[in-house]
Amino acid sequence: MRMYELLAQLAGTTLIGGALIWLAKISFEKALATKLQLESERISLLRHQDLEYKAAQIERLYGPLYGLLKTNRTIYDLWMRGELKGANLKVKKLFQSNSEAANELIINNAHLIDEVLMPDSFIRFCTSTQVWSMYCADTEAGSLPEHLSEHPDIKWCQEFEDYIFSKYAALSMDLLSLYRRYEIK
Repeated sequence: MRMYELLAQLAGTTLIGGALIWLAKISFEKALATKLQLESERISLLRHQDLEYKAAQIERLYGPLYGLLKTNRTIYDLWMRGELKGANLKVKKLFQSNSEAANELIINNAHLIDEVLMPDSFIRFCTSTQVWSMYCADTEAGSLPEHLSEHPDIKWCQEFEDYIFSKYAALSMDLLSLYRRYEIK
């Protein structure tokens, strides 16, 4: 009988051990599934936040600045070629208005600037446009005094214009790439 008892005890232990292993496997699989689900939700949230941030950058900062600067560039080129004769003061007022709008965009959306620290060209642009408006925008003949016209903080900041044009294009491509990657239409 002892052999029978020993075998019964061994079978019972094996069954209990198997059941424990099966329960451990089920628990592990559930824990792993939960962890994977949470990770998937975290990744989805990060993707959504990345998309929203890039869209906000384009929609509220870089896009409007791009539009203002492109328009100003075209009008400036026409103005310099003498094709806007008789509209000198209107052109100056337009530049003043567009500059004020651009400065407001920068101030209100500085948190959307792509770099950690605001590039120096932003400060030079704001300074340049504000000083230009102080001297040039109120009268037909208004112009910058000679000592200011070549001052590095007041002279037109071409670097800013170039930066906005290239940054807008790069962010637009990034956003399009994210839409494609995440299969968003």
